[in-house]
Formats: sequence, structure tokens, C-alpha cells
Amino acid sequence: MNRMFANPNVQNGRDAVRRHPVDATRRLHLMLSSLALCLALTGCLTRPALEHQTFALQTPVVTNAAATGPVLLLRSVEVSPLFAGQALVYRIGPNAYETDPYAGFLVPPGPALAIPIRAYLANSGAFANIVGPGSLLTPAQELQVQVAELYGDFRQPGRPAAVLSLRLVFVTATGTVISQKTYSRSVPVKTNTAAAVVAGYDEALAGIMADVAAGLAARGM
Repeated sequence: MNRMFANPNVQNGRDAVRRHPVDATRRLHLMLSSLALCLALTGCLTRPALEHQTFALQTPVVTNAAATGPVLLLRSVEVSPLFAGQALVYRIGPNAYETDPYAGFLVPPGPALAIPIRAYLANSGAFANIVGPGSLLTPAQELQVQVAELYGDFRQPGRPAAVLSLRLVFVTATGTVISQKTYSRSVPVKTNTAAAVVAGYDEALAGIMADVAAGLAARGM
């Protein structure tokens, strides 16, 4: 009798294992799953974080400012709302775009473009000064710049490009239109990277402003 009831807990435990073998298997699976999840999370957390890149457009050194000529007011550069955010924009389909969460302009694209545009206009030799709002100088002319396109074009595999489209409207101080024209450039870039796209913007803007300078010279400005 004593041997039969000497270890009741052991006997009950054995019966429990025999009665619920699935429970033990589930516990084992749960432990292994938790361990795998822990390892996966640890692996993700120890991976190096993606570096955020910030860009400014290249600005030429002013070397050809005119000694005389009209004063030009450049109020601001108006960018389409589609491309007005600081994050770089990539076009990936006919009507599909995406923004880059890891790369953008140092300042919003309007001011980012205004800085080199002002320098290019100064180098054109057509104006004595290029001023902004609030200047003490009285402008004889005003320039309105509208940006319709500003994106990396990734629609064609292996053929990425940087696209820039500007409309420049020169008006007198009284609002009479002197000239207006749209300039567009699509510059092929080597890689689908943010740095390559921004370099393409630099090249596109330099080409556009060279055309603007040629137009000003042709008009005797």
C-alpha cells in the first residue's frame, strides 16, 4: 500500500503528460517562436541605420555683374505643390510618384532654386542688381519664376533622368509683361540615386539659365 501511494505528485504529473502531450508541444513551439522573434528583432536593431542625405544646389560665383542696368526684383520661386516639399520626388509611372524619406533639400526647393537663379542672372550682365523683397533699391523690372516639374524620372529601367521645368516671366514695375517663356530639361543621370538626381538638377538649371542669358542678350538687356 505504501509503495502504491509513496509518490502521488510524480504519478499525477506522468498522467498529466500522458493526458496532455499537445500542451507540452505547444509550449515548446511558443518558446522557440519567442526566441526566433527576439533574434530577428535584435538583428534589425543592430543593423546600421540608413543615412539621411541633405542637398543644396550648386551656386555659381558671381563674376560678371553689370556696372549699370536695371535693378531686377526676384520675389520668390513658386514651386508646384506636387514638388514643393523638401523630400526628393521620384516619378515611377505615368501618374505615380514617390518621395524619398532619406534624401531632401536643405531648404524648401523654392528658396533652394532662387539662390543659384539669382547668381546666374547676376552673371548674365543684364542687370545692375538682383534684389529680393524688402530691398532699399527700387526695381525697374520683376521676375516671376514658376517651377512646374522637379523630379527624378525612374519610369524607364536603366535610363534614369533629372527633370526640371521653369517658366520665367519678366515684367516692368507697373506689371507690363516684357517676356515670358518655359524652359525644360531632362538630364540623363548615371544611377537611380539621390545624389545623381541632384547633380542632374544642377546641370539642368545651368543649361536653362544659359538659354535665359542668351535671350536677355538678344533683347539687348
